[in-house]
Amino acid sequence: MTEPARVGEVLPGVLGEVVDRAGAGYDRWMELVAQAGYCHHPIRLAGRVEQADRQTGEVRTVYDSEREPDGVLLKACGTRRESRCPSCAATYRADAYQLLAAGLKGGKGVPESVAAHPRLFVTFTAPSFGRVHTRRAQGRLVLPCHPFRQGARCAHGTRAGCWHRHDEDDPRLGEPLCPSCYDAPAQVLWNALAPELWRRTTIALQRALGRLVGVQEGELRRLVRISYAKVAEFQRRGAIHFHAVIRLDAATACRCPDCLTPPPEGFTAELLEEALRLAFPAVRVPCPPIDSGPERYARWGEQLDVHNITVDSNQAGELSAEQVAGYIAKYATAMIPVVVAVGSDPVRHRRDAWLWTCRPAVATVLVSRAVVARV
Repeated sequence: MTEPARVGEVLPGVLGEVVDRAGAGYDRWMELVAQAGYCHHPIRLAGRVEQADRQTGEVRTVYDSEREPDGVLLKACGTRRESRCPSCAATYRADAYQLLAAGLKGGKGVPESVAAHPRLFVTFTAPSFGRVHTRRAQGRLVLPCHPFRQGARCAHGTRAGCWHRHDEDDPRLGEPLCPSCYDAPAQVLWNALAPELWRRTTIALQRALGRLVGVQEGELRRLVRISYAKVAEFQRRGAIHFHAVIRLDAATACRCPDCLTPPPEGFTAELLEEALRLAFPAVRVPCPPIDSGPERYARWGEQLDVHNITVDSNQAGELSAEQVAGYIAKYATAMIPVVVAVGSDPVRHRRDAWLWTCRPAVATVLVSRAVVARV
């Protein structure tokens, strides 16, 4: 049996830092850490603040970071990425929740009557670029990933399916069954064009709503205003999809929260959903050509998940304002770690490379065309 090692012998630097922290400056160091919100990667500011007397010209130092325990002033990094700093992400998530909840049920300057405005909670998905490993479950029963006929293979000689019942933490989830069959360039292009696809969807929704009520787009804008908040979430396969709250308000000259009023009679959540389902399949964005190939267009996937979350609707109670606000706020700070793997696994390396390429599109909350809340 080996002799126990002393901490000071194994980690002399750690022991020395512990002793320093427990010294005379411990209370002040803890105060600085608390002021920075216990940030994991605080910004370390060094310098001093000086004041000059205008009458006498005397300059005196009122603050100097050299007097602090480590000679620096700590400031929170302020990132919203949970993988980077859970502490700052939690603050951002709480702020996002309050902002979204106010836009759904009122508060913080928004009237409570906003809860009766027609509202939808919508999930826009990416199209399929090939079969990937997935986890399918019905209650506690986990089903096979992709059942297939025994011995069936794709054109590249890879098995055409997967009979495994994957666990939730299985590293294979999201990886293509056959990397050669998977249309990786199309996925990268789709992620890059997804913001433009969303922009065109908002325009198409406005026009579809106008056609349904029989008015021109300009006249419709003088009647109602479509407000929304959205967040982009990465799926395991590396493609992003959007979660959005869409709200219908009356058009007013002033866009302050105090002036939010319900839309005119006849503009219901059901009408808004009908307009969305009309606009959804018609939107497309042309893709840049790949190796002089055929023309391609970025479109939404086949799945469109719509929940009516209007308080006085027949579907009320399906999702509460708190649930929707918490859901969107959660994904506003979530992010798949973007790290290109170092190793010999070509599938993992390729998928991580896609994530790296798609990095700018990750997890942002956008509030447009109306003031949702006043913080």
